Amino acid sequence: MPLVDDRTQQLINVLADCVAQCEACAKDCATQGNADLAGCINLCLDCATLCQACIPLLARGSQLSAALCGVCADACEQCAQECERTGMTECAQACRAAAEACRQMAGTPA
Repeated sequence: MPLVDDRTQQLINVLADCVAQCEACAKDCATQGNADLAGCINLCLDCATLCQACIPLLARGSQLSAALCGVCADACEQCAQECERTGMTECAQACRAAAEACRQMAGTPA
């Protein structure tokens, strides 16, 4: 029997993808040297940090998972909006997927 159920593992995978996309997006934006991208960089780093923080809590079935996933969903949604504004569509898609998955886990509406 797996230590982590399939639903939780799927959420962990979505979060890990979002971390990778946000880190790459932040790096790409930083190398462009455009001050207009500062918000995108900050939101990507916040989103990646929160997604990364959710993963171990989910893996061990922490009672705090739902609360942190609710915060993470909000950060992911904000990041998705900013990434769409700046044309970073791959990151925006990963953030939207993570936001939806976190909302489902936390039991919060969109």
